[in-house]
Amino acid sequence: MTAKGVTQLILLFMLVALAVVYMVAARLAEERLAQELTQHLSRLVNALDSTLSRHAYLPVLLAQQRELVTALTGSRRDPEALNRYLEKANAIAGTSDIYLMDRGGTTIAASNWNAERGFVGQNFAFRPYFQEAVEGRLGRYYALGTTSGERGYYFAYPLLDGDRVRGVLAVKIDIEAFEKRWSREAFDFMVTDADGIVFLASQSQWRYRTISDMTTDRLVEILESRRYADSAIEHLDFRRLAAVDDGSLRVETDGTTYLTRMVPMQQAGWDVTVLARAGRIGQTAMLSLLFGAIILSLLALLVYTLWQRQCEKRDLDRHLREELETKVAERTGELRQAQENLIQAAKMAALGQLSAGINHELNNPLTAIRAYADNARAFLAKGERGIVQENLEEIGRLTQRMAQITRQLRIFSRKSSGEPGRVDVETAIDGALAIIQPQLRERNIMIEREASDRQLAVIGDLVWTEQILVNLLSNAMEAVQEQTHARIGIKVLACDDSVCIAVSDNGPGIGDEVLEELFEPFFTTKSGGNGLGLGLSISYQLARNMQGTLEAGNNEGPGATFRLRLPAATENGTKNR
Repeated sequence: MTAKGVTQLILLFMLVALAVVYMVAARLAEERLAQELTQHLSRLVNALDSTLSRHAYLPVLLAQQRELVTALTGSRRDPEALNRYLEKANAIAGTSDIYLMDRGGTTIAASNWNAERGFVGQNFAFRPYFQEAVEGRLGRYYALGTTSGERGYYFAYPLLDGDRVRGVLAVKIDIEAFEKRWSREAFDFMVTDADGIVFLASQSQWRYRTISDMTTDRLVEILESRRYADSAIEHLDFRRLAAVDDGSLRVETDGTTYLTRMVPMQQAGWDVTVLARAGRIGQTAMLSLLFGAIILSLLALLVYTLWQRQCEKRDLDRHLREELETKVAERTGELRQAQENLIQAAKMAALGQLSAGINHELNNPLTAIRAYADNARAFLAKGERGIVQENLEEIGRLTQRMAQITRQLRIFSRKSSGEPGRVDVETAIDGALAIIQPQLRERNIMIEREASDRQLAVIGDLVWTEQILVNLLSNAMEAVQEQTHARIGIKVLACDDSVCIAVSDNGPGIGDEVLEELFEPFFTTKSGGNGLGLGLSISYQLARNMQGTLEAGNNEGPGATFRLRLPAATENGTKNR
């Protein structure tokens, strides 16, 4: 074959190979982007759910305070004292507003009582969260404040006098900080209500626009409800282009194509969607194509050189044979030169054998460069160089913990059903320890865990049980932080028809005056504004909800012990009799 033919064959092979490289790289980039979207969506939903549920117990706890019920039923009330009480609770909890309404929906006390646009005297009976609370349920609602004009999520709970609803206590959470925090991430997001209206988004131009077809009558109803105040609800062109095999969608909006994933938040009635610009796939594929072209060019050059050398060697061998047959004696010097040429050709052949090793050494850093570039490109495009540096440093750390992280989300997304069931005690302890394990290592705290003589189970809720144990272990870590040899003990005991989980520490113990108020809402011994004072109160309430108890006491030696007692379960999941 001539040199021209070989060159054409090599070029054809390179074109086919580069086409395959581009298609495979594009497919892998799309799959990798879809996986990153799934992980980001899980983190986003968990964070949003945590933001909402963090204060879900707050109105329930406050509604149990007798002085609030007395303010609604008694003939005498101290408005200023009520206002200041709610103002203090609001400051400690870090919420936006807390306010108390009578049976008719009129606000009689509020944390913002001294603000220019306070709620005192305002009537919110038209709000769905008030109507749900009056019916005896925990009200939930998202809306723009009609008085403040600020976005928020509302929880409301009835104040009962016996079986009679006397009023409603409402808590408003500011979620704009959540939106700002997640708008700085690598992917865009939007949260839509049941009507398809975007009310939280990383792009401000998407906010208060609907991605669903809506009738005029429904639009009028939404405007009259003033859920979004005076915002004009316009349609957002959100066209679905194609479905991807893994459940993602390609959509186009505002002239930009995105790869998206969506998951519903059942309790809130929302849909959460994360979006990544599809152009990233082409950029990654082109980068892979560039690297592939470089490698293929080097290999093609090497192949062509070897072929050329082989041709030269073959011609030389033929020439030498002819010369040796006729002029052996006369061409001794030429034979020596031919031998040198053979040695040189052998060297080139050895170089060809090394090419495979060279190729292998090039592939490793190129693969790593591509992986690093994929994660950092979005931040670099936004000019977030500090975050790019942080991401690059975090890559090394996160690869060692990849399996553990995957496992933890499954846990946060889990939502507690609140229905009692069989809970394996050791599984609950393992889950709680997994959550706080990084802090234990950082603080060099030893866990002394006594294995039970048999597998014990209780009737309760796994998520609630883990939450209580996390709170108890976190308190124990705080208690032993000043100890030279910090230790936390975990012991499980079977007691008649119940199971007791004891969490002990070797800290300074609990003062007698503190023990009396330990499980009261907002009671905390932490200084500097650290902690809400709700952890033990919530744990106490969760234990009661599972027909159990939570007690605390000091050890005979140093430290204190918290004992969680829950009903024991038999093998078939029912309570022991």
